[in-house]
Amino acid sequence: MSERSVSWGVLPRYFGYRGDAVETTSETADAILAAMGAGSDHPPRARRREIPPVKSAPPPSRAWGWAAQIYAVRSRESWGIGDLADLRRLGRMARSQGASVLLINPLGAQPPTPHQEPCPYYTSSRRFLNTLYLRVEEVPGAELRAAVLEGLRAEALALNAARLIDHDAVFRLKSLALEAIFKAAPDPPGLQAWVRGQGKGLLDYATFTAIAEIHGVAWRSWPAELRHPRNEGVATRREQLANRVAFHRWVQFHLDRQLARASKEIGLITDVPVGFAADGCDAWRWQDLLAADMRVGAPPDFFFPDGQDWGMPPFDPWKLRKAHFEPFVETVRSTAKHAAGLRLDHVMGLFRLFWITPGAHASGGAYVRYPSRELLAILAEESHRSHTFVIGEDLGLVEPAMRSRLRERGVLSYRLLWFEDAAPEKWPRESAGAIGTHDLPTVAGIWNLSEPDERQHHLRWRLTESTGLPDGTPPVDVAVAAYERLAHARSRIVLASFEDALGIDERTNVPGTTTERPNWRLALTKPLEDIEHDAGVLRIAESMRAARR
Repeated sequence: MSERSVSWGVLPRYFGYRGDAVETTSETADAILAAMGAGSDHPPRARRREIPPVKSAPPPSRAWGWAAQIYAVRSRESWGIGDLADLRRLGRMARSQGASVLLINPLGAQPPTPHQEPCPYYTSSRRFLNTLYLRVEEVPGAELRAAVLEGLRAEALALNAARLIDHDAVFRLKSLALEAIFKAAPDPPGLQAWVRGQGKGLLDYATFTAIAEIHGVAWRSWPAELRHPRNEGVATRREQLANRVAFHRWVQFHLDRQLARASKEIGLITDVPVGFAADGCDAWRWQDLLAADMRVGAPPDFFFPDGQDWGMPPFDPWKLRKAHFEPFVETVRSTAKHAAGLRLDHVMGLFRLFWITPGAHASGGAYVRYPSRELLAILAEESHRSHTFVIGEDLGLVEPAMRSRLRERGVLSYRLLWFEDAAPEKWPRESAGAIGTHDLPTVAGIWNLSEPDERQHHLRWRLTESTGLPDGTPPVDVAVAAYERLAHARSRIVLASFEDALGIDERTNVPGTTTERPNWRLALTKPLEDIEHDAGVLRIAESMRAARR
């Protein structure tokens, strides 16, 4: 591979999960350079920012909490999907059990189209929030439209009978309800001051969303005058759609208020996705900083031997630096707003990202280097500023030097029972411990060997080794025993899964699949009112208290 490629940040090789060196082909390197617009041998010089020696905010000393997919935690009052009122109640429940944190999925906004994307890691915007999470009845002005809401609510509550969440139906019903309330109470107290505080970002988001209602989300196919947020045609269309723009700002205001209320019940650990949808608002807003036609993913590893293609556009690292990292600052700052902690999805993206070129398979990409020195400094500064600790999802292919630099900045490592050969009692102190993540099998799926990916069945020995339980033991008992072991881990934070506590076989997401699996669409098997008294949930909470977490 050429010196020019290396100069622009394309890594000549990486070491795969089998320990072999995977070389970057010249064709792949040339495609990446073309996407960067690399017309010279060396990238443009950029003035480096001063790097203060600040560390991230300190994490709890010895805490535990639940990890929850909020859409899946439905109460009997939910409109077919878990919402921010359910989050508030869940936080109250967890706190009463002795938990001090609650890890939740990303809450990013989706486009206002009839088909709603269920994946919370593939959003239109990482800064703004998903309409589906609003509790309609708690929006001020709902009482003025009680007659209209009554029929919509009855239809929405009926959706709770099916475990498979119908995002499209929820969107239709909540949209009708919110539009009715907006007509009755379009200017609640505090709205105007909040809107001013959000600046140009909110105006761009509301404008994009209003235009997408007419032209769809594929903004590259919009009329030419609308394809860039700074075009005069966008300003003209914004004036024409002033009422819809106002509506979408109003929705975001109420989402922010409801999330703020939920955050008062328990310390939320909010999730920062590694990217966003190619056809969404963030891609439209930041298009000048993106690498055209490239996709982000991950090379093959033990759990995903075919590699992963996430379909998200990467930022050009040189353009990102020239823009003073504004998109990164905005994302971290907004996600930390109502949080006690941040979880950075695929934290290695601060160092390097795996770019997949057009037409290539997920395993056929190459790593591109990012300005980690500056990104880590910004992360630490924002963490310190908001008093929000940071957990980095450092799973997969991670070089030891990366973990050392994360540790220097006070970022907690992620340690999983499924991955670690060492016993939990020997895990690093500066870590968050768990059994798995949303992308990995559940305890029941492995113990019962009902996990559809048979390549993962070998994990059963880890449960046998850590619990000592024989075949035939109910999976909830196995989960309780495994979390009893994790409760004694050296990790500062231990996270327990409701799927494990309830003995659920299906995992939240199977990477590499879409319509083949009900990814991101399965509710928990019990409503929140029953989860509060569930034996498995209570036993895991007791094991954490017994370990003095």
